[in-house]
Amino acid sequence: MKKFLYKLKLLFLRVLCYEKPLRVAFTKYLSLKFSSFRPHYETLIYETSKNAIKLGFKEIDVIELGVAGGNGIKSILKYKRKIEKILNIKINIIGFDTGTGLPNSHLKQDLPYFWKHGDYRNNNLKDLEKEDNSIKIYEGNISSTIDKYILENKSKIGLIFFDLDLYSSTKLFLDKIEELSQNKLLLPRVFCYFDDLFVADYTLNDINGEPLAIEEFNAQSKNIKLGKTFDHITDFKFPLAKGQIYTLHDFENEDYNKYIGIYSPNSLSSKNNEKFRSLIDD
Repeated sequence: MKKFLYKLKLLFLRVLCYEKPLRVAFTKYLSLKFSSFRPHYETLIYETSKNAIKLGFKEIDVIELGVAGGNGIKSILKYKRKIEKILNIKINIIGFDTGTGLPNSHLKQDLPYFWKHGDYRNNNLKDLEKEDNSIKIYEGNISSTIDKYILENKSKIGLIFFDLDLYSSTKLFLDKIEELSQNKLLLPRVFCYFDDLFVADYTLNDINGEPLAIEEFNAQSKNIKLGKTFDHITDFKFPLAKGQIYTLHDFENEDYNKYIGIYSPNSLSSKNNEKFRSLIDD
């Protein structure tokens, strides 16, 4: 009983001192309780689709790195079906996973005290393709499966969900970004959601994990950069995701300077004048 009361006291203090509105914590709880409730996935896919349409593209790829049990793919499928109808765009779902769970690693940057070899194993990855013909799963080491994807695909990548957990795995994919760019498979700006920029025990920081892989990528890459989106009080578009969104800027992309602002003739807003701005469309 004493242990329970002590834990209850800690929980009460944490809730009482939570610096953001409690509705944020409640929404996060819902996303943990219900695996298919991912409002950050929905809004990211929606905003990505709008940007693609403004650039003149009617088909895009949405990638999930680290499929595991498939809940992320199923969430993307649920949201993409709605968005395709609303925006008249085709969204392909591409998943990458080893199929054997997390690889064995002794690199300190991979936090082996936190991640365990074999975690998130899925022996039935290909079953996800039966959910919808827009789903394609690449199973195996990402350093080789990404080459297969490059050979087979022509659609532009608009959005990448990073859920590879480890520094080394994240770095393997980021090292292939330049090749994706050279093969003209990227939108000029690609939203990137990094699931593991924060873990609850506070041992993940800028010297390990995904943050270190991002830092090294930016240091090595000249014409492609990952920029972190600022978390600002007036930003309302990305619930549960603001601090985990980066934008991949492909500076040499032929469409990088193409104007897609709210006053563009291609604006999705119902009215295009300086006195009106649609918060829904633009």
